[in-house]
Amino acid sequence: MANSIENLKLNLRLQVEKSSLYKAANDWYSQLAAKDQLIVKVLAAFVLIALVFAWIWQPVMNGTTQAKSRYTSEMAFHAKLKENAYLFSSAGGQITGQGDSILSTVNNTAKVKNIQLKRFEPEGKTGLRIWLDQVNFNSLIDWLELLETTRGIKVEQISIDKVNSGIVNVRAVLQS
Repeated sequence: MANSIENLKLNLRLQVEKSSLYKAANDWYSQLAAKDQLIVKVLAAFVLIALVFAWIWQPVMNGTTQAKSRYTSEMAFHAKLKENAYLFSSAGGQITGQGDSILSTVNNTAKVKNIQLKRFEPEGKTGLRIWLDQVNFNSLIDWLELLETTRGIKVEQISIDKVNSGIVNVRAVLQS
């Protein structure tokens, strides 16, 4: 193995030395004065350092900066998911995953969907009667689906009155 590597190096060196470009550069360099040869060596070292910086160091540093930025972004996203995890967990028939009352669950999820309860009152032991005025219909449907799928709170009765295009007034009884 070592012998084949040595042969490869020797063949490569012979091919480079046979090159007309190498011969011309070598002739030119050997004709320079000692001070000029030193200047050429310093310039060659400077160019080599600049190439190493441009081709290796700078891309590595850019990659590190991008990785740090992505890490920060991913950690912020993770924190946001963790903060809102209750929206994605299944309640399994419970009022909430945290033992909250139906009022606090309804109120908290309404805030998430930008819905404001106008009025509310208890309805029996596990129910809540609510009034909503001028609510976006799509937000209302999303909110009711969220309540049912993640909190186990179902709509027992509902009355929806159209106010404008996409805006409704709602009277409903929710039951856990």
